[in-house]
Amino acid sequence: MEKTVVSVPGKIILAGEHAVVYGYPAVVASIDKRLRVELKMGGNKQIILSKEKDLRLAKFIVRECSDLPFELRIDSEIPIGGCGSSAALATGIVWAILKEEPEEVKNMVVKKCEDWQHGKSSGVDQAIVREGGVRLFSQGSELGPTQVGLARVLAEVRNLRALILIDSGRPRESTGEMVKQVAERFQKNNLRFKKIFKRMGEIAENWSVDLIQENQRLLEKIRVVGKRAKKIIREIEKIGGVGKVCGAGGVIKGSGIILAYLKNSEGLIKLATTNKYPYYQVKLGVEGVFYE
Repeated sequence: MEKTVVSVPGKIILAGEHAVVYGYPAVVASIDKRLRVELKMGGNKQIILSKEKDLRLAKFIVRECSDLPFELRIDSEIPIGGCGSSAALATGIVWAILKEEPEEVKNMVVKKCEDWQHGKSSGVDQAIVREGGVRLFSQGSELGPTQVGLARVLAEVRNLRALILIDSGRPRESTGEMVKQVAERFQKNNLRFKKIFKRMGEIAENWSVDLIQENQRLLEKIRVVGKRAKKIIREIEKIGGVGKVCGAGGVIKGSGIILAYLKNSEGLIKLATTNKYPYYQVKLGVEGVFYE
C-alpha cells in the first residue's frame, strides 16, 4: 500500500494568548515535541491513535478530507493543554490525506477543523505548526522579520537555555469554552479588557523574559488561570523564576501548560520533581510541518 508520513511540531505562545483573538499580536514558537501521522491508502478504513481522547476530532478531520479507504496511524508526544495538539493533529491528517492539494486548500481545511474544535480560532496555532520557527502573529496577517522589534525578540528567544514547560493539569474546559467566557466578560467590561489586551499586545511586540510575570498577572485579571496553576507559578517566583500559562487556560481544575523560566533550570527541575509536577524540556523554533 502507498504510504505517506507527516511530522508536525507543537507550539507555545510566549505572549498574547486570548488577546490575539481580538486582533492584537502574539509571539509564538514551535517546540520539538512532535506529532507523526502515517497514512496507508487502501485496506480497511481505520484510525489508530496513541491518545484516544483525540479520536472525535480525528474522525471529523478525516470526514472533511476523504471518503476513500485507508489506515491512519497517529502518534503524538505533544502535551495537552496549550501546546497546539489539535492544530498539529489537524495539520498532520490534512497534509497526509490531501498531499497533492495546493497549500491554500490544506490551510482552509485545517482552519475549518480548528474552528469546529474551538468555536473560533485565531489561526495562530495552525500558522506556527505549519511554518515553524518563532513568529510575531496578528490575526489576518503574519508579521515578518522586518517588523520593528521582532529581530530583538527572536534573539531573546534563541538565547533561552533554561526554559521548561510544567503541566498544571489538563483543563476541564475546552479552548472554545475559555474563549467564550473571555468574550462574555469582554462584552460586559469592554474598556477594561481592551486596555488589558492592548498591554498584552505590547508585551508580545517587546517580548523578553522580564515581561513574563506581568503577562501572567494580566491573564489572571481576565480570569483564565485556576488555583493550581497560580500555586505553581507562585512557587516558581519564590525561587527567583517566572512563569505563565501559555494556552487558553482553565479555572475548574488544571490550566494546562505553564512556561517556566529561571536562569538555572536545575532549580525548576528540582521544584517540579519534588512536587511531582510533570515537566518537559523543550527546544524552541524548530522546523514546521514536513513529509518524512
